[in-house]
Amino acid sequence: MTDHLFPDPPALLRPLALAGDKPAPDADRSDKKNYAQRLSNHLAQTVADALRPHYPNITPDAMGVGQEAQVDVAKGRKRLDVKALDPTLGLILCVSIKTYSFRDFSPRTGKFGRWTKNIVRNDHELRGEAMVLHQRQPYSVLVAVMFEPFATCDDGDPSKASDIGKSSFAHHVTTLSKRSGRGKRAVVGGTSRMWVDLGAEDTRYDLFEKVFVGLYETDGPDRGEVRFFDVDESPPRNGRPTEAQTLSFDEFVAVVHGEVERRNKFAPTWSEPEDSEDG
Repeated sequence: MTDHLFPDPPALLRPLALAGDKPAPDADRSDKKNYAQRLSNHLAQTVADALRPHYPNITPDAMGVGQEAQVDVAKGRKRLDVKALDPTLGLILCVSIKTYSFRDFSPRTGKFGRWTKNIVRNDHELRGEAMVLHQRQPYSVLVAVMFEPFATCDDGDPSKASDIGKSSFAHHVTTLSKRSGRGKRAVVGGTSRMWVDLGAEDTRYDLFEKVFVGLYETDGPDRGEVRFFDVDESPPRNGRPTEAQTLSFDEFVAVVHGEVERRNKFAPTWSEPEDSEDG
């Protein structure tokens, strides 16, 4: 629902447009890499702008400044995409942006593959980032988002029982689910919704607090529409998740902010006052 006369444009319409023309899957590797970097930058700006009402000093700032900060990881340095800092407490929130924009392609054979070639590398990169940040600042909340087209849901073969029968999206979720869940421990024998809040005391520094897959439309009248799937949930083996299984952009922002609030519960809570007979 919107208060405007006209509905707001899809959340990712602007970053997709600003990223420029998307190269073909069999284009030169450098062209695809440059496009992916441009898209990642504009996605980071979009996420930061949405979180700015909660974190006025979040970067990149409204002018796009602040994407330069980097940290040492296992293989070189990693840029912090979206970050909220407190001058006293340090890093409050970091959102790591990943993109999977192109189908796999083999220049040697000239054949197209699925969307699975780089997902393990992405997971390793996230692990290195989480280790560095959480060991130094255990109270920080880390959220990762893998942005990818809805087309990743449409491959696979439901008739095949083998692992290649599942969609690339399902493969991404099952791979990245091992990188999510810091601060929470499931209750043995309980339902999937039962967990113990360990907060910053959780020593699994290689995990993010939350990981999402951001599925978006690349073309057509719905270009830029995005739905976020929480990798802690069970994905469909084939096909797209339903709307009920996913979050809108605004709901995603609310969940991210809720994780920060839960990690920083400094304010006391009060019981409800009893009804007064004198009232």
